[in-house]
Amino acid sequence: MKAILAGAATAALLLSVTAAPASATTGLKTVYGWAKISGDSHLVLTPYKATRGEIGESGLLGWSLDKKTGSPIKIAYTEGLDFRQVNKKCGKRAAGYPHDNVDKKTAFGKTKCDPIDLYALLKKGRLAVRVVFDDTKRPMAVKVWELNLP
Repeated sequence: MKAILAGAATAALLLSVTAAPASATTGLKTVYGWAKISGDSHLVLTPYKATRGEIGESGLLGWSLDKKTGSPIKIAYTEGLDFRQVNKKCGKRAAGYPHDNVDKKTAFGKTKCDPIDLYALLKKGRLAVRVVFDDTKRPMAVKVWELNLP
């Protein structure tokens, strides 16, 4: 009987050691900064300290990217990317303020667009973004939100 209990205890111990929680195996990171194009399916993100605050006395929220916080990161993106932009027309730069389609609580773009629209925006110049990327093997973007700037 003691051998059976010892064997069961050993098996339980092995299971508890080898079964890592799902959150420990995900390598998701969130970075704010300026993105620029790098080839057909990559962007280079330069990390900056992002601060959300009220724009003037308007009551509207916006972001400021103040101080560079790290080295540029080359991040790939594919068809599965969740990209949200500020303008209602995908692939077009926002013109004027207040912008067309901004989440009032987060000051992120709300218009759901395709990765090709991100590519079109990056071709026109750098873009202020919040990027969530998987860093387990090579950086791969999962979500990209355009930031609402004043």
